[in-house]
Amino acid sequence: MYKNILVMTDFSKDSDYAVEIACEIAKKFGSTLYVFHVAYLDPGFTVLIDEQEFAKLAKKMDESVEQELEQLEEKIQCLKEVNYKKVYHRGVPYEEGLKEIESGKYDLLVLGSHGKSGVKKFFYGSTAAKLARRSPISTLITRLP
Repeated sequence: MYKNILVMTDFSKDSDYAVEIACEIAKKFGSTLYVFHVAYLDPGFTVLIDEQEFAKLAKKMDESVEQELEQLEEKIQCLKEVNYKKVYHRGVPYEEGLKEIESGKYDLLVLGSHGKSGVKKFFYGSTAAKLARRSPISTLITRLP
């Protein structure tokens, strides 16, 4: 039924639960699971800092995200039981999510209803609603029990 499942994460408890649910679905259907994170790094920051500092910031962010993605497998044991791949972009989560979905290789989108708090909640929390409205594929929005 689902060959390729995309699950978005911001590394919050809510999105960890979404990854768990997506993983169980992938296990049931023998699907490939794509664990997708978008780091919000506004290119407008170059107005405030020079390009070298921006590049350092971006590199540090990339390293941090890679570490978080590695730790995800320890937190969510099901990932060891399925074929999964990590996908990482920088940009606006909603826009990058939609671009990734529209690449055409996914059958199902899974994401948590709430993201991290503060600025991340502002950007990521609204992502679920926007993607649910505009996603051309089936979308499952999870909520912590």
